[in-house]
Amino acid sequence: MKRLLCATLFAVAALTGAFAQANLQPLVVVKLNGHETISLKDLKDTVETYQTQANKKFTIEEKKEILESLIDQKLIVQAAKKEGISFTDTQIDQYYLQNMSQMVGRQVTEKEFADIVRQTQNKTVDEFLMAQVRMNVAQYKQYLRNQLTAQQYVIAKKQAEINAVQPSDKEIRDFYELNKSKLVWNDMIHMFLVSVPKNNDAPAAKAKIEKMISDYSSGKLTIDAMRDAGKNPAAAGYVAGDMMIEKTEQYATVLGVSYERVLQIFGEPLSKASSLKETEGDYQFYVLLEKYNAKMLGISDVIQPGSNLTVYEYIKANLANQMKSVALVKAVQDISKELNVPANVERKKTGAELDKLLTW
Repeated sequence: MKRLLCATLFAVAALTGAFAQANLQPLVVVKLNGHETISLKDLKDTVETYQTQANKKFTIEEKKEILESLIDQKLIVQAAKKEGISFTDTQIDQYYLQNMSQMVGRQVTEKEFADIVRQTQNKTVDEFLMAQVRMNVAQYKQYLRNQLTAQQYVIAKKQAEINAVQPSDKEIRDFYELNKSKLVWNDMIHMFLVSVPKNNDAPAAKAKIEKMISDYSSGKLTIDAMRDAGKNPAAAGYVAGDMMIEKTEQYATVLGVSYERVLQIFGEPLSKASSLKETEGDYQFYVLLEKYNAKMLGISDVIQPGSNLTVYEYIKANLANQMKSVALVKAVQDISKELNVPANVERKKTGAELDKLLTW
């Protein structure tokens, strides 16, 4: 019985080792600037991520396309490094935080993001990213470094072609005609908001903001004075600034209040200080400065109250960005084609042998 058990365990270990060896098989070596191997495991991990996002299983041909994209990425990054393009750890950390902040919907630190993930997902950030993109934090930052490096290289090589792309006047006006029913102002309010953080001394914070409310109501303190002082929160002891609030359920969600509360705010009078509001971290009050009725925007109207940007310029900028994105993709394809030659790429598995490895 012991012999049978040992034989079984050895067989399982050998099988596991065989799978591990198979996954480590090199498919391609990219050698434009150094030697980087793309293994079967590298491809599997990337394919699994894309399949999860697409909610479908890929064909052998689609897996080959993903392999080619991995080759192109490594070629461009190696070419960039060869020309001295690089980013500091600080720059990568900042870019990482931009990505995480976009995910959350506000600016966060790494610690704040870790706390949010732990509270909402009951996971570490490593566990969260592994579930989302099959990378831990260090691997994801390296991915971002490669993305930025490749993008910088492509833009440097093809900047003239990319920047030359601009929409015509006809394209801008045609876009407006097709989409003008969506180019509207909702009912909006221009609000001035003041926030005094508690900073472990809630009574002092409350006394400070109550005096501000009293001084504003009596005319001793103006909006302009608070706006100027609020530019230096550390010295002022409070944060102050202008906000535009829309009368929509979506905007109520962004503010973290009910839609009924938004409707109440819209019914309040202009120029009058609100009652004192308390949150977990601060005390607040606001003043409504102006109300704007909903309307459909003409092509010469400004895109938002208080802005100098017209609908025409807004459409022009967005169309230009879309066209430049297309031009950037083409530039990547052109550069990849130039670099993807036998001298720079050694393919270890091809034809039927590669197809067999991609049948998982």
